[in-house]
Amino acid sequence: MVGCFALWAALASCGQGTSQGSGEGPSRDDEQQVVAEIEAAVWAFHAADTARDAEGVLALLWPDYTMLADGSRMTYEDVAAGSRAFMASLDLFHTEWTDLQIVPLGPGVALSSFQFRDSILTSTGEMIRSRGPTTFVWERRDGEWRVLFADADHYPIDP
Repeated sequence: MVGCFALWAALASCGQGTSQGSGEGPSRDDEQQVVAEIEAAVWAFHAADTARDAEGVLALLWPDYTMLADGSRMTYEDVAAGSRAFMASLDLFHTEWTDLQIVPLGPGVALSSFQFRDSILTSTGEMIRSRGPTTFVWERRDGEWRVLFADADHYPIDP
């Protein structure tokens, strides 16, 4: 339970000290704009993923990005090294993202979540299929949205 409180405290402080507004919640028009911007960023992330473009994925992450993947914590540096090696080892990366939901949390902060189904063919011929949820915490800095935190869980799909 302490982890939940820590996450909410971090989220609440993300937009503070930025030039994103007075600290009041976003207006309905602002929320719609944020949702549209985050949706475009999510699909840019998807495009980079399926193109096996590690640099494109990394360009959507802040340098202080952290991730919780399948119970393991990773830093930006871990993800950068791992993504480059992983993407280079693939012949095919097909992923379907469904049930996309976007929630503006405050000035300069939003959350996106979706379900994925991956079919990955490695260069050694191994087929890996998995599914699961992914959540991104997006932060806008100097007018640019990038992911600050992600959580993803992969569950195998039996052939």
